[in-house]
Amino acid sequence: MIDYSDVDAKLEEYSDAFDAYMERGEMPKSIHPEDCLARYMQTVIDNNPQVNGSDATWVEVMKEDLIAFFAILLEQFRALQLEAMKELALISRFNEASIEKKRLMWQEVSNTIESQYSKYDVNLPGYSAQFKTDDREAVFAALTSDWAGACRQKLDQRERQILDRSKQQFEQLCQDSGTQDYEDRKKISKYIHRYPQLKEIVDMIGREKDPSKEEKDTVVYRFMPTSVAKNSSVEEVDRVESGNNLERVLPVELSMPEDLFFKRYATKELQQFSSPGKDKPKKIEEQRKDPRLTKGPIIVSIDTSGSMSGQPEQIAFSLLKQLLSMAKKQKRPCYLISFSVRSKSIDLAKPRNWGKVDKFLEQSFNGGTDGEQMLAEAIRVLQQGTYEMADVLIISDFEFPVPQKSTQDKIAKERTLGTRFYGLRIGQYGTKEYETKILDKMWTI
Repeated sequence: MIDYSDVDAKLEEYSDAFDAYMERGEMPKSIHPEDCLARYMQTVIDNNPQVNGSDATWVEVMKEDLIAFFAILLEQFRALQLEAMKELALISRFNEASIEKKRLMWQEVSNTIESQYSKYDVNLPGYSAQFKTDDREAVFAALTSDWAGACRQKLDQRERQILDRSKQQFEQLCQDSGTQDYEDRKKISKYIHRYPQLKEIVDMIGREKDPSKEEKDTVVYRFMPTSVAKNSSVEEVDRVESGNNLERVLPVELSMPEDLFFKRYATKELQQFSSPGKDKPKKIEEQRKDPRLTKGPIIVSIDTSGSMSGQPEQIAFSLLKQLLSMAKKQKRPCYLISFSVRSKSIDLAKPRNWGKVDKFLEQSFNGGTDGEQMLAEAIRVLQQGTYEMADVLIISDFEFPVPQKSTQDKIAKERTLGTRFYGLRIGQYGTKEYETKILDKMWTI
């Protein structure tokens, strides 16, 4: 029985399977051979010659449509599976019960089997006739084995029936709207060629530049205390405190992973002695690559106020689609925040949300702008484990005030941890302080 309890994890698995089948022509080994959705995915790809890998837009449209379709089916599959699990739990309790308890449970067991299965699935009359024999345990074992097998087979059959009933409607929808989706996607992608700033942003956030040219060695100094405990008296070391004084750091702190060490160093959370003791630590110089070159999460904030409607809206949407496409290919979490009077957000790291982007934004682009609320949401997301050290991009006309001092301080702190804040200003009247004081880099159209 295939586990559908975690729909998001299953959709991620199908997303990876789609990519693997497009690349190698075979499903990954992690996919169960009897997985009806994976087999249907193969059929859809094989029967659509335009999805041959030569046109990335067709491939992306088809993948998004399939994942959205599977998200609907998996919710139904999960409900069926929960029902089957309850029945399998009853089978297990009955199988492990004593003879006396089996007698007490028999009415419930027989009613369940009679209501759910024919005698060809589970021959209840035949097993009942054998209960008079001496080897009743063997009869019960055979009964529960057949019953469990029939339960799993029923679940598999019901899942296939749901797929068969739904796929015709899905295929008709793809036939009616697939070409239009493709044309719309192509039209949006043309903005990348019209405005070179958009490609620069995608390259910057995608970190597509040649690493050999962009990497720079940074010198890292590690301080190894030689004999902190041996020669330190109460007067010399009176307590342990938090800080980032490398001459006083506890030896155990130096054994943690580098990313965690530098994060704790930047926020002054390393455990250290309050005084250095008599022995001076030994300084060791190491060379390492700049950690920012690792491709991390992406947070995109789109201004959906009335001043952004029309051409600015199309530019913003085009850039978002390009960034989302890149994030999918690079397996990078992506989070979308839309903001005007209020901010809304959607986690695009979850494949089930890919197809919701259009609907998410279609009622927007009206009203005023509250940039403070948007930045508060971005900082909140940054403080979650999944989106630490993200690239944050704000797409707006920036016709709103600079953030409060407390918000600016939070932005500065996130920057010390590895976050980069970028902006695309569409228009010429926005607040200039964002470019000079708040963001790492600003592009203007």
